[in-house]
Amino acid sequence: MRTIDQVEKALKSAKGSLAVEGLSLNSKQEQLVKDQLLGRISHKVFIEKALELSANE
Repeated sequence: MRTIDQVEKALKSAKGSLAVEGLSLNSKQEQLVKDQLLGRISHKVFIEKALELSANE
């Protein structure tokens, strides 16, 4: 399992890569990624919620 520090570091790197492409994560998207990386939700639930978020935008 990943630590919160590992997740924060990975997320910071990913957000930097997204910014280069002119993209960003909103707070709900960021929390969803954190929850999945920390093992709070399964990959299946992650995909379902990600699809819900994308449909609402």
